[in-house]
Amino acid sequence: MNIFKNIIPIIIAATAFYGCSRKHTSKTNVAISEITFKQDSLAFELCKMYGFDQGIRDSKLTFNKKELMPKVDSISFANLVNFVTKNGYPTETLLGKRNIKQECVESAAVAILLHNPHRLVNEKVYFDLFLKEVKKGNIDSNFFASVLDKYYWINSPNKKKRKVFYGSEFGKPCIQTKEATNKARIEIGLLPLKEEEFIDCGQEELNMPKKQIAY
Repeated sequence: MNIFKNIIPIIIAATAFYGCSRKHTSKTNVAISEITFKQDSLAFELCKMYGFDQGIRDSKLTFNKKELMPKVDSISFANLVNFVTKNGYPTETLLGKRNIKQECVESAAVAILLHNPHRLVNEKVYFDLFLKEVKKGNIDSNFFASVLDKYYWINSPNKKKRKVFYGSEFGKPCIQTKEATNKARIEIGLLPLKEEEFIDCGQEELNMPKKQIAY
């Protein structure tokens, strides 16, 4: 009888523990499912953006393509701004390792920013929005410099020897803008450049840095 007296409380305790354990596991699974669902939903949003951004470029459409592309880019940029404002810049932490490996997820923001460098250079509100993500470590400073430099590269008065301002994969900046360039680089988290990392642009018209519109 003493044996049963000792066993019964153990059985009751074990049953209670098993019940609590199942309940805890169930709650954990629900939480994981909710996180996964949100990550998948955000990834799907990015894939739609990427498809829209690339569709006009991949299609065989020829009529009015030059007119349509800026409109598509503008819509894509607005969609990305809305996404970043609500969720932050796309990262593995936000989207999960499985999703971030997908091309349409990983490349959406990159492509849209590279197609809209003028929005960051000309409009302070968007420059500040994405600079905040740079400072959080969500956007690489060198990539950010490339986006900004693409604007100067495209709009360079000298089309044969295009010029940049920040110094990036698009080229070396002019020694004539050394002080302004290094100040701008420090602002986005890059080290200032040494004398030999600039090029001499002589008397060329540079038209940089561009003054931003503040709203």
